[in-house]
Amino acid sequence: MKTEFCDANRRDFLKGLIIGAGGFAIGSAMINPREAIGQSIEANLEKASMERRWMFASGGLVHFQVSWAKMIVDTKGKEKLIEEMKIRSPQFATGDKRFVESLGITASDAKSAALMIPAAITIAYGPKQKYEVQDATSDKATVKCLECAFWNNVQAKKITDDLCSFHSRLYWESFAKAINPNLKSTMRKAKPLGDPVCEWLLELKA
Repeated sequence: MKTEFCDANRRDFLKGLIIGAGGFAIGSAMINPREAIGQSIEANLEKASMERRWMFASGGLVHFQVSWAKMIVDTKGKEKLIEEMKIRSPQFATGDKRFVESLGITASDAKSAALMIPAAITIAYGPKQKYEVQDATSDKATVKCLECAFWNNVQAKKITDDLCSFHSRLYWESFAKAINPNLKSTMRKAKPLGDPVCEWLLELKA
């Protein structure tokens, strides 16, 4: 999902990336004075497939999101994280909807929404993100998340706090409503709450 956290830590992180990139550019020019830096970068990029680049970029996003949420819980408490998500989750959902629509992905009912919302999340979280759509009709559809990059990152860091179920519920609810005011999303299962999968029911109300 699109993140635009604007706290001081985030700005420092981005500043570090910019400084590092500048240093790389200067160093490359000195090492390869006869070769244009643009050509050097393109040659190196060709060594990595688009999927590997996608995995690397999405992995950085997920790591940042998990670390940010854990920092909020540890320093300000779970209620502060929930307060933040009440503001941010709907913003992420509507922003992601606009982004995937710019790619030509649209939706209007439960069945098309069951394809659109997972597509938006997968673009952000990478190719290892896996969903399953069941019993999809224009009026109703069930979506299960079988593999989640965020959850896997939380597990790898041995974090026991629930950092995502509240955000996930609000995100899907807001996304569904942005698609169609009569479209409702209900989170029925969540891995952080002890379920084997995360699961949502999308229903188009008359």
